[in-house]
Amino acid sequence: MSRGAGERPATARPLARKRSRGHGHDMRGALPARARLPLCALLGLAGCHGRGGPAGSAVKGGGAAGDGPARRDEAARSATIRALEGGTLGPQDRTAIEQQLLVLDGYTRAKRETTEEGLPDRALFFCGQHNAEFSQCVLFDGTDAGAHLTGVEYVISPRLYATLPAIERQYWHAHAGEVDSGVLVAPGLTGAAHAELMGELRETYGKGWRTWNTAVDPLPFGEPRLMWSIAPGKLGPATRSEMRSRWTTTPREE
Repeated sequence: MSRGAGERPATARPLARKRSRGHGHDMRGALPARARLPLCALLGLAGCHGRGGPAGSAVKGGGAAGDGPARRDEAARSATIRALEGGTLGPQDRTAIEQQLLVLDGYTRAKRETTEEGLPDRALFFCGQHNAEFSQCVLFDGTDAGAHLTGVEYVISPRLYATLPAIERQYWHAHAGEVDSGVLVAPGLTGAAHAELMGELRETYGKGWRTWNTAVDPLPFGEPRLMWSIAPGKLGPATRSEMRSRWTTTPREE
């Protein structure tokens, strides 16, 4: 499912809030003992404190897309776009995109790829909540102005997942493992807010499509790939190292 990181994700509403009685399920749920541990400790980072998310530092998009024909070039951008940015043209209604307040930092892989072929790809999820049972996210490969759009993911509650026909459920993955292991984090959130959000997210299911592997392809090639949960125990050393680099040794505490 990550978010730019400078957009103060701490003000975002949680993806799934506690539901009222009568709906049959508490969306927040209680974190198991493992998930209540500092998430940075689960990644093997010594000297971590508290349960806050990692610092909300910028993530620069790059790879083949950043060096190829889709790279950001300020001088080559159109006069219309520059005028919109400068406020001399418009205004235009950007309400829909402005709802993507919550930023998540995680990793994705294709469901049908083998371990050797499908190394996890880092993704920043910029998410908006429509209601307590449905949210939607757009994926980027970074948080800077040159980041590229790499996919989408829809997030639903367990109750909605239970209503899906069996043939549809094959496209949806659970988020519990990604949350409990620290694969998925919310940069910049304080300890209590981060723990509450993760408790809500771990109950949900996602259906996501990766449209561009920007680390390898200079342009969006091929068919979209169905994204799937990552087994934390199968993460390679390079991915674990990158995951640990997201954390400071003293995450913010409330």
